Amino acid sequence: MTTLIYLFSFVLILSLVVIVHEGGHFFVARLCGIQVEAFSIGFGKKLWVHKDKKGTEWRLCAIPLGGYVQMLGDEDAASTKKSKKVLTDEEKERTFFAQPVYKRAAVIFAGPFMNYVLAVVIFAAILATVGYPRIPARVGQVMEGSVAQKVGIQVGDLILSVNNKKIEDFSDLKRAIVLGNYGQSIDLQIQRNEEILSLSATPELVGKDEVPQLGVISEAIVEPSYKKYNLIGAIGKAIQEVYQMNVDTFVYLKQIVTGKRKANDLRGPVGIAEASGDAARGGWLSFILFLAQVSVGIGFVNLLPVPILDGGHLVFLLYEAIVRKPVSERVQNALLKVGMALLLFLFCFTLFKDIPRVIGRVFGL
Repeated sequence: MTTLIYLFSFVLILSLVVIVHEGGHFFVARLCGIQVEAFSIGFGKKLWVHKDKKGTEWRLCAIPLGGYVQMLGDEDAASTKKSKKVLTDEEKERTFFAQPVYKRAAVIFAGPFMNYVLAVVIFAAILATVGYPRIPARVGQVMEGSVAQKVGIQVGDLILSVNNKKIEDFSDLKRAIVLGNYGQSIDLQIQRNEEILSLSATPELVGKDEVPQLGVISEAIVEPSYKKYNLIGAIGKAIQEVYQMNVDTFVYLKQIVTGKRKANDLRGPVGIAEASGDAARGGWLSFILFLAQVSVGIGFVNLLPVPILDGGHLVFLLYEAIVRKPVSERVQNALLKVGMALLLFLFCFTLFKDIPRVIGRVFGL
């Protein structure tokens, strides 16, 4: 039963995110006058097919691990090549490749953009109804031998800021520590009773994943306060949260690329499936929040300037807009192969990291 929960949660989250992403491509394509041949959820054998009045074939396929929108004149679902199929002049005008650069860019950008919109809608709805949970960054326990103990942090201290950035709750503190500059000292402002103290500490890398830690734990029994927002305030706060998640992801990847951080806690499909199940078991709110996080992650990754991803296509279009001619098909094909190889490498790398962790968790190793 537990395995089914994890599997179902992963498929559901992936399907919802893909539907929204491909829906962005689909609706903007139609707005631009492009004929959409197929909208598929999943790959492989078709389980259900319906053709609408505008000629789009809606498909539900056997392998629910993604999806695609295929437009008239495309050789494949990635819209990387023109089809060799003979088209009439009228049909050619409704192909993706016949459109001006700005329309093609709008169609491509619409997918990741809708992932961000989904996340903003989810966060805003929660902020306006449930509210934003806040657990004060008050120290409930100082770990033995930790950096916090060495610099004099005590139980009951309230951490007000890190490097002059205000800390509103314990999640802000964890974010500031984990995404800070490795090996560098941070400045802490602490309230102890009525006194305001300034301390400096250098987080140390702890555990197999070598995550930087200060060595403090929040209070064990504390009820979070929930701050509700009106609709405008909720949307503004939701946009801020989505923006911060992108900044955090960028900083994290930058640390990995520059060698300041190991990629031990990088997660692939197996890791996402694991987290999906954990979120589902945590209740509907946990699941919905994780859906928003995955949607942001998919949007961010797709905008990376990697050939075969939406960001890579946008780079091709930027080049075309500047030099007034498209990237040659030979160069595009070569770069797309490089992009595919890179994605395959990342998939294998994360799989290599995820599987031993999941096995260890299942068998208690």
